Amino acid sequence: MGTRQSADEPRPITIKDVASRAGVGLGTASRVLNGNENVAPHLREQVFKAVQDLGYHPNSVARSMRLGKSYAVGCLVTDIRQPIAAEMIAAAENTLRRAGYTLIVASTHFDDSREAEILSLLQNRVVDGMLLAVNRDNDPETARRLTAITIPMVLWERSPDGGFDTVLTEHRVGARRATEHLLALGHREIALVAGHLDTWVGREQRAGFDAAFADRGLEPPAGRIFEVGAFGARKLEALCRGERPITAIIANIDEIPGILHFCAKRGLVLPRDMSIVSIGDASILEVMTPSITAVRGNGTKVAQLAATLLLKKMSDKQPETASERLSVGMQLKVRHSTAPLNDGGGEHV
Repeated sequence: MGTRQSADEPRPITIKDVASRAGVGLGTASRVLNGNENVAPHLREQVFKAVQDLGYHPNSVARSMRLGKSYAVGCLVTDIRQPIAAEMIAAAENTLRRAGYTLIVASTHFDDSREAEILSLLQNRVVDGMLLAVNRDNDPETARRLTAITIPMVLWERSPDGGFDTVLTEHRVGARRATEHLLALGHREIALVAGHLDTWVGREQRAGFDAAFADRGLEPPAGRIFEVGAFGARKLEALCRGERPITAIIANIDEIPGILHFCAKRGLVLPRDMSIVSIGDASILEVMTPSITAVRGNGTKVAQLAATLLLKKMSDKQPETASERLSVGMQLKVRHSTAPLNDGGGEHV
């Protein structure tokens, strides 16, 4: 015998309630919640707002079994604590949510075994598609693992061999512009703290740095390129106290606080004693004293393009279509942390 609903027990919210609240037909509400793209954007917004207002929770298990889809997308990043990762995740989530998908995020923390486990889990039909930033995109084993994945995926800020769909920031252009700016100011002893050289980001930043020197017929300074996470006060002090002390540094934004702390402790005045350019920008850099010159990408746009491309791939009736490669530019924002070379000479103390 079935149980009767108590008079005091609230009636469950149904899709009919959602349609009524949104001012649309039941079929329209159903198409929106089932991820159908053939619905006008303003109607989709009305339905999603009604879902939020009413606290509607569809039976996702039943829907997945009926349609053979989970309406979930997996997202793999190396370190979720990085501000750029958070920015990109938020932008991708917003784009996917509008299409009826939930984003599930995992962080590898540069652990290859963890990465393999996460990819295996996502591959096992837990999700309908994936957005990936793998640890090492120049690793043959990683390329093999990606090739074996049978559900739609898009890489962001990674470019392994094999013809994968990917969305990239033009890091070579960004690093080149930063270096050209410092060279034009007379600096020659410049250090670069780039992304990991096992990734597209690090390799492109190094290539842009080298290209700027080559354009002027100069040799890049030896022993002046480092990776994020492998650079600290000791190395910076050695660079400042060497026979040819550095006068400028280009560094990933995550390294900027440590560099500024070092300069303050050593009594180095910016930009008189050291010029600094950040790879990556944030509002805090604009209000610092001095404000920090930066090359600015657009993580939000990268993520939006990647999520949109993934939605296209997930709805594609012919998955053998050619892979796509999209890119987003970088701009140099000159502020007050860079200045012409101070030729006073002498060791930094």
